[in-house]
Amino acid sequence: MNETALDKYNQMRRKLEHVNGSIRTMNDSNCTKILSTRSQLNEIEDAMSNLESTIMHLDAYSRSLETQVKKFEKTSLATRTSPSIKD
Repeated sequence: MNETALDKYNQMRRKLEHVNGSIRTMNDSNCTKILSTRSQLNEIEDAMSNLESTIMHLDAYSRSLETQVKKFEKTSLATRTSPSIKD
């Protein structure tokens, strides 16, 4: 009976070692995939930060242009409405 029990325990140990090895392989594979995904996410985050910065600069530039156009329109309108002085 002891031999039979010992054989069963050895068989269970081999199966558990195989399962343990499979789990380690899966963990290594998943870790590699996660690190790759993390790297891609970091690249996307950097690109988004650059895009946000560009948008902020573009917004400031368009506001500046809008202010300049309004000033030009005011001066243009003022010169049109003022009577010309003829000597």
